[in-house]
Amino acid sequence: MKPFDLHIHSHMSDGTFAPNELPSMAMEKGVELMALTDHDTAAGCKEAVDAGAGTGVKVICGMEIDAEFPSELHILALGIDPEHPDILRYEQWRKGEREDRNGRILAKLKSMGIDAEPFMEHSKGNDTRLHIAKALVTGGWAVSLKDAFDRYIGSGAPAYQPSKRISKRDAVELARSAGGVAVLAHPCKLKADPYSLVRELADYGLWGIEAFYPISTEGQRKMFLSIAGQYGLIPTCGSDFHGKNREVFIGDAYYGAEELRPAYEYFLACP
Repeated sequence: MKPFDLHIHSHMSDGTFAPNELPSMAMEKGVELMALTDHDTAAGCKEAVDAGAGTGVKVICGMEIDAEFPSELHILALGIDPEHPDILRYEQWRKGEREDRNGRILAKLKSMGIDAEPFMEHSKGNDTRLHIAKALVTGGWAVSLKDAFDRYIGSGAPAYQPSKRISKRDAVELARSAGGVAVLAHPCKLKADPYSLVRELADYGLWGIEAFYPISTEGQRKMFLSIAGQYGLIPTCGSDFHGKNREVFIGDAYYGAEELRPAYEYFLACP
């Protein structure tokens, strides 16, 4: 088993590198199997797959789906067909929802005397709140991305705006209908009882759980491995690499644990 990473972002959402740059970056870190998982879009997958073919890095097509929940809940759709009609319909709908939400956030900020829009650096695909947070930092209204979220656009902050998302069940079913599998992303960040949530998601057809994540503690990893075992789920690892937007590198969540072998072998065998 060699190092692999099933959670990577490009500039098609809130990463800073192009999809075709990522396979060579993965290879430099010794990673020979990776998944591109941009937020609510798989538009960069073909570019990444083609680039991977030239470097010897196998690229899995994926997407990180934002699901309806009282707090953050992300489902990784891995091994999907990026051209599947269900994926294309979802991308179009979610892009419109994101654009509407971002517009409402920017309008609210402007009503507060903060004109952040001129400082926006747009993605090549889906803009996220991170783009607005970066604009707030660039414009001098916040000292860091965390400060921007805490003071302005995070949940409970004055410029926060809700967004329409698909249900947990629909997120899992979208991954499966597009020929892939559904994996619960970064469960260590959940603000909920992981046991009841994973049980519910498993009933919907959840395939795996991202037990290995850069900020997960040893205790959390053991807990999520135990939960995976209880519900017959496959443990995975993902760095959640965002390029220069986050201090983490491709491959940072790979620990060489034998519990990761089933995921490695499954995706290595994927067409």
